[in-house]
Amino acid sequence: MNLKKAVALTFVTSALAFAQQETPVETQAEPATDQAAVVSTPVEYTPEQSAPAAEQQPVEQSESAAATEQAPVQEAEQAPAQDSVASATPAAEPAVADSAKPVVQDSAQQVAVVAEPPKAEPVEEAAKPAVEPANMGMPPKTPFTVVHGNAYNMVENEAAADNVNLLLKNRLVKFAGQKFVYVEPSGEMGVVSLGNFFGAMDLSGGLGRATVGYATNGFAADLRLSLGQIDIDDGEGKKKGSYAGDDWGLTLSKVLGGYVVTASADWITFADEMNIDPKHGAKQEQRFRNLEGSLIVSDGPMARKHFWSAGVAFERHENEMEVGERVVNEDVDSRTTVVPLFNYGTPALRSDRANLYLGLNTSFPITIFDAIESESQGRVVKTSEYNLGMTLVPNIVSEVLLNKYVMFFGEANYEWNVIRYVWGKDLSGENYTIKQSVSDKVNASIGTRFQYDNLVACEFALGDSFFTDTKSIFNGEGIFIKFGGFIYF
Repeated sequence: MNLKKAVALTFVTSALAFAQQETPVETQAEPATDQAAVVSTPVEYTPEQSAPAAEQQPVEQSESAAATEQAPVQEAEQAPAQDSVASATPAAEPAVADSAKPVVQDSAQQVAVVAEPPKAEPVEEAAKPAVEPANMGMPPKTPFTVVHGNAYNMVENEAAADNVNLLLKNRLVKFAGQKFVYVEPSGEMGVVSLGNFFGAMDLSGGLGRATVGYATNGFAADLRLSLGQIDIDDGEGKKKGSYAGDDWGLTLSKVLGGYVVTASADWITFADEMNIDPKHGAKQEQRFRNLEGSLIVSDGPMARKHFWSAGVAFERHENEMEVGERVVNEDVDSRTTVVPLFNYGTPALRSDRANLYLGLNTSFPITIFDAIESESQGRVVKTSEYNLGMTLVPNIVSEVLLNKYVMFFGEANYEWNVIRYVWGKDLSGENYTIKQSVSDKVNASIGTRFQYDNLVACEFALGDSFFTDTKSIFNGEGIFIKFGGFIYF
Protein backbone atom coordinates (compact mmCIF):
# COMPACT_ATOMS: atom_id res chain seq x y z
CA MET A 1 0.00 0.00 0.00
CA ASN A 2 2.82 2.38 0.82
CA LEU A 3 4.37 1.73 -2.58
CA LYS A 4 1.09 2.36 -4.35
CA LYS A 5 0.56 5.54 -2.38
CA ALA A 6 4.08 6.71 -3.20
CA VAL A 7 3.58 6.01 -6.92
CA ALA A 8 0.18 7.74 -6.89
CA LEU A 9 1.56 10.72 -4.95
CA THR A 10 4.43 10.98 -7.43
CA PHE A 11 2.03 10.87 -10.39
CA VAL A 12 -0.25 13.57 -8.89
CA THR A 13 2.71 15.77 -7.98
CA SER A 14 4.09 15.53 -11.52
CA ALA A 15 0.70 16.38 -13.00
CA LEU A 16 0.37 19.42 -10.75
CA ALA A 17 3.89 20.56 -11.64
CA PHE A 18 3.20 20.33 -15.37
CA ALA A 19 -0.10 22.18 -14.89
CA GLN A 20 1.68 24.99 -13.05
CA GLN A 21 4.25 25.21 -15.85
CA GLU A 22 1.54 25.71 -18.47
CA THR A 23 -0.16 28.53 -16.57
CA PRO A 24 2.65 31.15 -16.85
CA VAL A 25 3.10 30.38 -20.49
CA GLU A 26 -0.58 31.07 -21.24
CA THR A 27 -0.65 34.29 -19.22
CA GLN A 28 2.47 35.52 -20.99
CA ALA A 29 1.06 34.71 -24.41
CA GLU A 30 -2.04 36.86 -23.90
CA PRO A 31 -0.14 40.20 -23.90
CA ALA A 32 1.60 39.12 -27.07
CA THR A 33 -1.79 38.57 -28.70
CA ASP A 34 -3.03 42.00 -27.53
CA GLN A 35 0.13 43.66 -28.78
CA ALA A 36 -0.32 42.06 -32.14
CA ALA A 37 -3.72 43.68 -32.29
CA VAL A 38 -2.19 47.00 -31.31
CA VAL A 39 0.23 46.72 -34.20
CA SER A 40 -2.57 46.50 -36.75
CA THR A 41 -4.99 48.92 -35.06
CA PRO A 42 -3.01 52.24 -35.25
CA VAL A 43 -3.38 52.28 -39.03
CA GLU A 44 -6.96 53.44 -38.48
CA TYR A 45 -6.07 56.13 -35.94
CA THR A 46 -6.54 59.76 -36.69
CA PRO A 47 -3.73 62.20 -35.80
CA GLU A 48 -5.59 63.07 -32.61
CA GLN A 49 -5.86 59.39 -31.57
CA SER A 50 -2.31 58.34 -32.48
CA ALA A 51 -0.75 60.20 -29.54
CA PRO A 52 -2.82 58.38 -26.89
CA ALA A 53 -1.97 55.07 -28.56
CA ALA A 54 1.73 55.81 -28.18
CA GLU A 55 1.21 56.69 -24.52
CA GLN A 56 -0.56 53.38 -23.82
CA GLN A 57 2.17 51.27 -25.37
CA PRO A 58 4.74 51.58 -22.49
CA VAL A 59 2.03 50.37 -20.08
CA GLU A 60 1.63 47.22 -22.15
CA GLN A 61 5.39 46.74 -22.12
CA SER A 62 5.51 47.04 -18.34
CA GLU A 63 2.68 44.53 -17.97
CA SER A 64 4.47 42.01 -20.15
CA ALA A 65 7.70 42.60 -18.27
CA ALA A 66 5.88 42.06 -14.96
CA ALA A 67 4.47 38.83 -16.29
CA THR A 68 7.94 37.53 -17.17
CA GLU A 69 9.25 38.52 -13.75
CA GLN A 70 6.48 36.63 -11.99
CA ALA A 71 7.35 33.38 -13.74
CA PRO A 72 10.69 32.79 -11.93
CA VAL A 73 9.04 33.55 -8.58
CA GLN A 74 6.34 30.96 -9.12
CA GLU A 75 8.87 28.44 -10.36
CA ALA A 76 11.15 29.07 -7.36
CA GLU A 77 8.32 28.22 -4.99
CA GLN A 78 7.64 24.97 -6.81
CA ALA A 79 11.30 23.92 -6.95
CA PRO A 80 11.42 22.26 -3.50
CA ALA A 81 8.39 20.16 -4.32
CA GLN A 82 9.91 18.47 -7.34
CA ASP A 83 13.47 18.68 -8.66
CA SER A 84 12.56 17.36 -12.10
CA VAL A 85 10.00 20.09 -12.60
CA ALA A 86 12.40 22.76 -11.33
CA SER A 87 15.03 21.64 -13.79
CA ALA A 88 12.57 21.96 -16.70
CA THR A 89 11.38 25.42 -15.77
CA PRO A 90 14.58 27.42 -16.51
CA ALA A 91 14.66 25.97 -20.00
CA ALA A 92 11.15 27.25 -20.71
CA GLU A 93 11.74 30.71 -19.17
CA PRO A 94 14.11 32.09 -21.81
CA ALA A 95 11.83 30.89 -24.59
CA VAL A 96 8.86 32.76 -23.17
CA ALA A 97 10.82 35.91 -22.43
CA ASP A 98 12.47 35.95 -25.83
CA SER A 99 9.21 35.37 -27.66
CA ALA A 100 7.43 38.20 -25.82
CA LYS A 101 10.04 40.96 -25.91
CA PRO A 102 10.55 41.18 -29.68
CA VAL A 103 6.79 41.49 -30.18
CA VAL A 104 6.61 44.43 -27.79
CA GLN A 105 9.58 46.17 -29.40
CA ASP A 106 8.25 45.72 -32.94
CA SER A 107 4.80 46.96 -31.96
CA ALA A 108 6.28 50.03 -30.28
CA GLN A 109 8.21 50.86 -33.41
CA GLN A 110 5.18 50.41 -35.63
CA VAL A 111 2.97 52.49 -33.32
CA ALA A 112 5.58 55.25 -33.23
CA VAL A 113 5.73 55.29 -37.02
CA VAL A 114 1.97 55.39 -37.46
CA ALA A 115 1.58 58.03 -34.76
CA GLU A 116 3.70 60.61 -36.59
CA PRO A 117 1.35 63.62 -37.06
CA PRO A 118 3.08 65.18 -40.10
CA LYS A 119 1.72 62.41 -42.34
CA ALA A 120 -1.89 63.44 -41.61
CA GLU A 121 -1.39 67.24 -41.94
CA PRO A 122 -1.07 67.36 -45.76
CA VAL A 123 -4.43 65.57 -46.04
CA GLU A 124 -6.15 68.30 -44.01
CA GLU A 125 -4.42 71.12 -45.90
CA ALA A 126 -5.36 69.61 -49.26
CA ALA A 127 -9.00 69.43 -48.22
CA LYS A 128 -9.31 73.16 -47.34
CA PRO A 129 -8.93 74.63 -50.84
CA ALA A 130 -11.62 72.25 -52.11
CA VAL A 131 -14.15 73.84 -49.71
CA GLU A 132 -13.26 77.52 -49.95
CA PRO A 133 -13.82 78.04 -53.71
CA ALA A 134 -17.20 76.36 -53.50
CA ASN A 135 -18.36 78.84 -50.87
CA MET A 136 -16.37 81.78 -52.24
CA GLY A 137 -15.66 82.70 -48.63
CA MET A 138 -19.28 83.79 -48.29
CA PRO A 139 -20.98 83.69 -44.90
CA PRO A 140 -23.42 80.84 -44.28
CA LYS A 141 -27.01 81.41 -45.37
CA THR A 142 -29.09 82.89 -42.54
CA PRO A 143 -32.31 84.95 -42.39
CA PHE A 144 -30.04 88.01 -42.60
CA THR A 145 -28.06 86.93 -45.69
CA VAL A 146 -30.77 85.51 -47.95
CA VAL A 147 -31.56 87.13 -51.30
CA HIS A 148 -34.44 89.57 -50.83
CA GLY A 149 -37.07 90.97 -53.11
CA ASN A 150 -36.75 94.50 -54.46
CA ALA A 151 -38.78 95.88 -51.55
CA TYR A 152 -35.63 95.43 -49.41
CA ASN A 153 -32.43 97.52 -49.64
CA MET A 154 -33.70 99.99 -52.23
CA VAL A 155 -31.06 102.42 -50.90
CA GLU A 156 -28.33 99.99 -52.08
CA ASN A 157 -26.44 99.70 -48.81
CA GLU A 158 -23.28 97.67 -49.42
CA ALA A 159 -23.38 95.77 -46.10
CA ALA A 160 -27.05 94.80 -46.18
CA ALA A 161 -28.23 91.68 -48.00
CA ASP A 162 -28.73 91.85 -51.77
CA ASN A 163 -32.05 92.12 -53.53
CA VAL A 164 -32.87 90.64 -56.93
CA ASN A 165 -32.17 93.90 -58.78
CA LEU A 166 -28.66 94.13 -57.28
CA LEU A 167 -27.92 90.54 -58.31
CA LEU A 168 -28.89 91.29 -61.90
CA LYS A 169 -27.04 94.60 -61.85
CA ASN A 170 -23.51 93.69 -60.73
CA ARG A 171 -23.57 90.55 -58.55
CA LEU A 172 -24.29 87.80 -61.05
CA VAL A 173 -21.99 85.24 -59.40
CA LYS A 174 -24.34 85.10 -56.40
CA PHE A 175 -26.91 83.32 -58.56
CA ALA A 176 -24.71 80.20 -58.33
CA GLY A 177 -26.41 77.59 -56.19
CA GLN A 178 -29.62 79.59 -55.83
CA LYS A 179 -32.86 77.81 -56.75
CA PHE A 180 -35.95 79.99 -56.60
CA VAL A 181 -38.71 81.75 -58.49
CA TYR A 182 -39.36 85.43 -57.80
CA VAL A 183 -42.41 87.33 -59.04
CA GLU A 184 -42.97 91.06 -58.50
CA PRO A 185 -46.40 92.23 -59.70
CA SER A 186 -45.82 95.88 -58.76
CA GLY A 187 -42.63 96.01 -60.82
CA GLU A 188 -43.85 93.72 -63.61
CA MET A 189 -40.91 91.43 -63.09
CA GLY A 190 -40.19 87.70 -62.89
CA VAL A 191 -36.90 85.93 -62.13
CA VAL A 192 -36.00 82.24 -62.04
CA SER A 193 -32.72 80.68 -60.87
CA LEU A 194 -31.96 77.00 -61.49
CA GLY A 195 -28.67 76.77 -59.59
CA ASN A 196 -26.46 77.73 -62.54
CA PHE A 197 -28.76 78.95 -65.29
CA PHE A 198 -31.00 81.90 -64.53
CA GLY A 199 -33.41 84.16 -66.41
CA ALA A 200 -35.47 87.29 -65.91
CA MET A 201 -38.39 89.12 -67.48
CA ASP A 202 -38.93 92.84 -66.84
CA LEU A 203 -39.53 96.15 -68.60
CA SER A 204 -37.15 98.42 -70.48
CA GLY A 205 -39.00 101.64 -71.24
CA GLY A 206 -42.24 100.55 -72.88
CA LEU A 207 -40.92 97.15 -74.00
CA GLY A 208 -40.58 93.78 -72.36
CA ARG A 209 -37.00 92.69 -71.77
CA ALA A 210 -35.71 89.12 -71.47
CA THR A 211 -32.50 88.13 -69.68
CA VAL A 212 -30.71 84.78 -69.76
CA GLY A 213 -27.51 83.95 -67.93
CA TYR A 214 -25.19 81.36 -66.45
CA ALA A 215 -23.39 81.57 -63.10
CA THR A 216 -20.77 79.57 -61.23
CA ASN A 217 -18.92 80.45 -58.04
CA GLY A 218 -16.12 82.01 -60.06
CA PHE A 219 -17.70 83.34 -63.26
CA ALA A 220 -21.07 84.55 -64.53
CA ALA A 221 -22.50 86.17 -67.65
CA ASP A 222 -25.87 87.25 -68.98
CA LEU A 223 -27.46 88.61 -72.16
CA ARG A 224 -30.55 90.83 -72.20
CA LEU A 225 -32.69 92.00 -75.06
CA SER A 226 -35.81 94.06 -75.55
CA LEU A 227 -36.50 94.37 -79.23
CA GLY A 228 -38.54 97.14 -80.82
CA GLN A 229 -37.64 97.99 -84.41
CA ILE A 230 -39.44 98.76 -87.63
CA ASP A 231 -38.27 98.88 -91.27
CA ILE A 232 -40.47 100.34 -94.04
CA ASP A 233 -39.72 100.54 -97.75
CA ASP A 234 -42.41 102.17 -99.93
CA GLY A 235 -42.78 104.62 -102.79
CA GLU A 236 -41.67 107.59 -100.68
CA GLY A 237 -38.39 106.06 -99.62
CA LYS A 238 -37.00 104.01 -96.75
CA LYS A 239 -37.86 104.40 -93.08
CA LYS A 240 -36.16 102.63 -90.25
CA GLY A 241 -36.89 103.20 -86.58
CA SER A 242 -36.76 101.90 -83.03
CA TYR A 243 -39.31 102.00 -80.27
CA ALA A 244 -38.62 103.38 -76.80
CA GLY A 245 -37.05 100.69 -74.66
CA ASP A 246 -35.09 98.89 -77.37
CA ASP A 247 -32.18 97.44 -75.38
CA TRP A 248 -29.18 95.25 -76.21
CA GLY A 249 -27.08 94.39 -73.15
CA LEU A 250 -24.26 92.17 -71.87
CA THR A 251 -22.76 91.63 -68.39
CA LEU A 252 -19.65 89.63 -67.46
CA SER A 253 -18.58 88.94 -63.88
CA LYS A 254 -15.42 87.24 -62.60
CA VAL A 255 -14.09 86.39 -59.13
CA LEU A 256 -10.40 87.27 -58.77
CA GLY A 257 -8.63 86.68 -55.47
CA GLY A 258 -11.66 87.27 -53.29
CA TYR A 259 -12.90 90.26 -55.30
CA VAL A 260 -15.61 90.39 -57.94
CA VAL A 261 -14.98 92.31 -61.16
CA THR A 262 -18.09 93.09 -63.22
CA ALA A 263 -18.25 94.72 -66.65
CA SER A 264 -21.55 95.74 -68.21
CA ALA A 265 -22.73 97.47 -71.41
CA ASP A 266 -26.15 98.46 -72.84
CA TRP A 267 -27.37 100.14 -76.04
CA ILE A 268 -30.78 101.65 -75.21
CA THR A 269 -33.30 103.67 -77.22
CA PHE A 270 -35.05 105.90 -74.66
CA ALA A 271 -37.62 107.45 -77.08
CA ASP A 272 -39.24 106.52 -80.37
CA GLU A 273 -36.88 107.40 -83.20
CA MET A 274 -37.23 107.30 -86.98
CA ASN A 275 -34.62 107.63 -89.69
CA ILE A 276 -35.92 108.63 -93.14
CA ASP A 277 -34.09 108.30 -96.42
CA PRO A 278 -36.58 109.79 -98.96
CA LYS A 279 -36.28 109.43 -102.70
CA HIS A 280 -36.41 113.20 -102.96
CA GLY A 281 -35.14 115.68 -100.38
CA ALA A 282 -32.74 115.72 -97.43
CA LYS A 283 -32.08 112.72 -95.28
CA GLN A 284 -33.47 112.88 -91.73
CA GLU A 285 -32.06 111.05 -88.72
CA GLN A 286 -33.28 111.01 -85.14
CA ARG A 287 -30.90 109.93 -82.39
CA PHE A 288 -32.58 109.26 -79.05
CA ARG A 289 -30.33 106.67 -77.47
CA ASN A 290 -27.87 105.91 -74.71
CA LEU A 291 -24.71 103.84 -74.69
CA GLU A 292 -24.13 102.85 -71.08
CA GLY A 293 -21.27 100.92 -69.54
CA SER A 294 -19.63 100.26 -66.18
CA LEU A 295 -16.68 98.48 -64.57
CA ILE A 296 -17.14 97.67 -60.88
CA VAL A 297 -14.89 95.92 -58.33
CA SER A 298 -16.40 94.64 -55.08
CA ASP A 299 -15.09 92.85 -51.99
CA GLY A 300 -18.52 91.38 -51.20
CA PRO A 301 -17.62 87.65 -51.23
CA MET A 302 -14.86 87.97 -48.60
CA ALA A 303 -16.09 90.94 -46.55
CA ARG A 304 -17.34 90.51 -42.99
CA LYS A 305 -17.05 93.95 -41.36
CA HIS A 306 -16.27 96.42 -44.14
CA PHE A 307 -18.11 96.18 -47.46
CA TRP A 308 -17.28 98.32 -50.47
CA SER A 309 -17.46 98.59 -54.24
CA ALA A 310 -15.57 100.94 -56.51
CA GLY A 311 -15.46 101.60 -60.21
CA VAL A 312 -16.47 103.85 -63.02
CA ALA A 313 -19.67 104.25 -65.03
CA PHE A 314 -19.90 105.70 -68.55
CA GLU A 315 -22.79 107.13 -70.55
CA ARG A 316 -23.00 108.54 -74.06
CA HIS A 317 -26.37 110.30 -74.32
CA GLU A 318 -27.63 111.37 -77.75
CA ASN A 319 -30.77 113.49 -77.98
CA GLU A 320 -30.86 115.28 -81.33
CA MET A 321 -32.35 115.38 -84.79
CA GLU A 322 -30.24 115.88 -87.88
CA VAL A 323 -31.55 117.06 -91.25
CA GLY A 324 -29.14 117.23 -94.12
CA GLU A 325 -26.13 116.80 -91.81
CA ARG A 326 -27.24 119.72 -89.62
CA VAL A 327 -28.69 119.48 -86.10
CA VAL A 328 -31.98 121.36 -86.03
CA ASN A 329 -33.54 120.85 -82.57
CA GLU A 330 -32.81 123.73 -80.20
CA ASP A 331 -33.03 121.75 -76.94
CA VAL A 332 -30.22 119.39 -77.83
CA ASP A 333 -28.46 118.00 -74.75
CA SER A 334 -26.20 115.34 -76.24
CA ARG A 335 -23.37 114.68 -73.82
CA THR A 336 -20.73 112.30 -72.54
CA THR A 337 -20.59 111.50 -68.83
CA VAL A 338 -17.98 109.64 -66.80
CA VAL A 339 -18.77 108.85 -63.16
CA PRO A 340 -16.11 107.49 -60.76
CA LEU A 341 -17.90 106.00 -57.77
CA PHE A 342 -17.22 104.45 -54.38
CA ASN A 343 -19.78 102.87 -52.05
CA TYR A 344 -19.18 101.72 -48.48
CA GLY A 345 -21.26 99.95 -45.84
CA THR A 346 -20.73 98.36 -42.43
CA PRO A 347 -22.81 96.62 -39.73
CA ALA A 348 -22.95 99.27 -36.98
CA LEU A 349 -25.08 97.34 -34.45
CA ARG A 350 -25.72 93.62 -34.27
CA SER A 351 -27.58 91.17 -32.08
CA ASP A 352 -28.99 87.69 -32.50
CA ARG A 353 -32.25 89.08 -33.87
CA ALA A 354 -31.51 92.57 -35.25
CA ASN A 355 -29.00 94.48 -37.40
CA LEU A 356 -28.30 98.10 -38.25
CA TYR A 357 -26.26 98.88 -41.37
CA LEU A 358 -24.74 102.28 -42.12
CA GLY A 359 -23.58 103.20 -45.60
CA LEU A 360 -22.36 105.99 -47.82
CA ASN A 361 -22.62 105.98 -51.61
CA THR A 362 -20.45 108.54 -53.39
CA SER A 363 -20.15 109.60 -57.02
CA PHE A 364 -18.12 112.22 -58.89
CA PRO A 365 -19.83 112.89 -62.24
CA ILE A 366 -17.90 114.61 -65.03
CA THR A 367 -20.03 115.72 -68.00
CA ILE A 368 -19.03 117.27 -71.31
CA PHE A 369 -21.83 118.56 -73.56
CA ASP A 370 -21.57 118.45 -77.34
CA ALA A 371 -20.78 121.77 -79.00
CA ILE A 372 -23.55 123.49 -80.96
CA GLU A 373 -22.84 125.91 -83.78
CA SER A 374 -25.11 128.90 -84.47
CA GLU A 375 -24.92 132.20 -86.35
CA SER A 376 -25.08 135.40 -84.31
CA GLN A 377 -24.60 138.87 -85.82
CA GLY A 378 -23.04 137.47 -88.95
CA ARG A 379 -20.57 135.17 -87.22
CA VAL A 380 -20.63 131.50 -86.22
CA VAL A 381 -20.69 130.84 -82.49
CA LYS A 382 -19.91 127.43 -80.98
CA THR A 383 -21.33 126.68 -77.55
CA SER A 384 -19.68 124.59 -74.86
CA GLU A 385 -20.47 123.36 -71.35
CA TYR A 386 -18.62 121.33 -68.73
CA ASN A 387 -19.95 119.97 -65.42
CA LEU A 388 -18.10 118.68 -62.39
CA GLY A 389 -19.87 117.39 -59.32
CA MET A 390 -19.73 115.44 -56.10
CA THR A 391 -22.72 113.63 -54.60
CA LEU A 392 -22.93 111.93 -51.20
CA VAL A 393 -25.82 109.65 -50.28
CA PRO A 394 -25.74 108.48 -46.63
CA ASN A 395 -28.09 105.56 -46.03
CA ILE A 396 -29.33 103.28 -43.27
CA VAL A 397 -30.96 99.85 -43.29
CA SER A 398 -32.28 98.18 -40.15
CA GLU A 399 -33.91 94.77 -39.76
CA VAL A 400 -35.32 92.69 -36.92
CA LEU A 401 -36.60 89.11 -36.70
CA LEU A 402 -39.90 89.12 -34.82
CA ASN A 403 -39.93 85.32 -34.96
CA LYS A 404 -38.69 82.64 -37.34
CA TYR A 405 -41.42 83.55 -39.85
CA VAL A 406 -41.56 87.37 -39.80
CA MET A 407 -38.90 90.03 -40.42
CA PHE A 408 -39.52 93.77 -40.21
CA PHE A 409 -37.18 96.26 -41.94
CA GLY A 410 -36.87 99.97 -42.55
CA GLU A 411 -34.48 102.08 -44.61
CA ALA A 412 -33.76 105.65 -45.65
CA ASN A 413 -31.22 107.68 -47.60
CA TYR A 414 -30.37 111.34 -47.99
CA GLU A 415 -29.17 112.80 -51.31
CA TRP A 416 -26.70 115.65 -50.99
CA ASN A 417 -25.20 117.33 -54.04
CA VAL A 418 -22.14 118.67 -52.26
CA ILE A 419 -20.89 120.67 -55.22
CA ARG A 420 -21.82 121.19 -58.82
CA TYR A 421 -19.58 123.44 -60.85
CA VAL A 422 -20.57 124.41 -64.40
CA TRP A 423 -18.73 126.59 -66.89
CA GLY A 424 -19.08 127.19 -70.61
CA LYS A 425 -20.06 129.55 -73.45
CA ASP A 426 -23.65 130.33 -74.50
CA LEU A 427 -25.16 131.05 -77.94
CA SER A 428 -24.29 134.72 -77.66
CA GLY A 429 -20.64 133.93 -77.14
CA GLU A 430 -20.61 134.93 -73.47
CA ASN A 431 -18.77 132.86 -70.87
CA TYR A 432 -20.63 131.78 -67.75
CA THR A 433 -20.03 129.81 -64.50
CA ILE A 434 -22.43 128.23 -62.02
CA LYS A 435 -21.67 126.95 -58.52
CA GLN A 436 -24.31 125.01 -56.67
CA SER A 437 -24.69 122.99 -53.46
CA VAL A 438 -28.07 121.56 -52.55
CA SER A 439 -29.51 119.01 -50.16
CA ASP A 440 -31.94 117.01 -52.21
CA LYS A 441 -34.80 114.77 -51.13
CA VAL A 442 -34.92 112.09 -48.45
CA ASN A 443 -36.28 108.63 -49.33
CA ALA A 444 -37.72 106.35 -46.66
CA SER A 445 -39.70 103.12 -46.58
CA ILE A 446 -40.72 100.34 -44.21
CA GLY A 447 -41.44 96.75 -45.11
CA THR A 448 -42.03 93.21 -43.94
CA ARG A 449 -40.85 89.78 -45.02
CA PHE A 450 -42.92 86.66 -44.31
CA GLN A 451 -41.16 83.34 -44.81
CA TYR A 452 -42.39 79.81 -44.13
CA ASP A 453 -39.50 77.36 -43.73
CA ASN A 454 -37.53 77.16 -46.99
CA LEU A 455 -40.62 76.96 -49.17
CA VAL A 456 -42.11 80.40 -49.71
CA ALA A 457 -41.51 84.06 -48.81
CA CYS A 458 -43.32 87.33 -49.45
CA GLU A 459 -42.01 90.90 -49.09
CA PHE A 460 -43.55 94.32 -49.44
CA ALA A 461 -42.63 97.93 -48.69
CA LEU A 462 -45.16 100.70 -48.09
CA GLY A 463 -45.19 103.86 -50.22
CA ASP A 464 -45.53 107.36 -48.82
CA SER A 465 -49.05 107.71 -50.23
CA PHE A 466 -50.16 105.07 -47.74
CA PHE A 467 -49.60 107.62 -44.99
CA THR A 468 -50.40 110.89 -46.82
CA ASP A 469 -53.33 109.95 -49.07
CA THR A 470 -55.88 107.76 -47.32
CA LYS A 471 -58.01 107.13 -50.40
CA SER A 472 -55.12 105.19 -51.95
CA ILE A 473 -55.75 102.48 -49.38
CA PHE A 474 -59.13 101.80 -50.95
CA ASN A 475 -58.47 102.31 -54.66
CA GLY A 476 -55.32 100.18 -54.67
CA GLU A 477 -53.07 102.87 -56.17
CA GLY A 478 -49.75 103.73 -54.60
CA ILE A 479 -50.08 101.55 -51.50
CA PHE A 480 -46.89 99.60 -52.17
CA ILE A 481 -43.56 100.81 -53.46
CA LYS A 482 -42.57 97.19 -54.10
CA PHE A 483 -44.34 93.88 -53.62
CA GLY A 484 -42.99 90.44 -54.53
CA GLY A 485 -42.72 86.84 -53.46
CA PHE A 486 -40.39 83.81 -53.63
CA ILE A 487 -40.89 80.09 -54.07
CA TYR A 488 -37.80 78.10 -53.04
CA PHE A 489 -36.56 74.69 -54.18
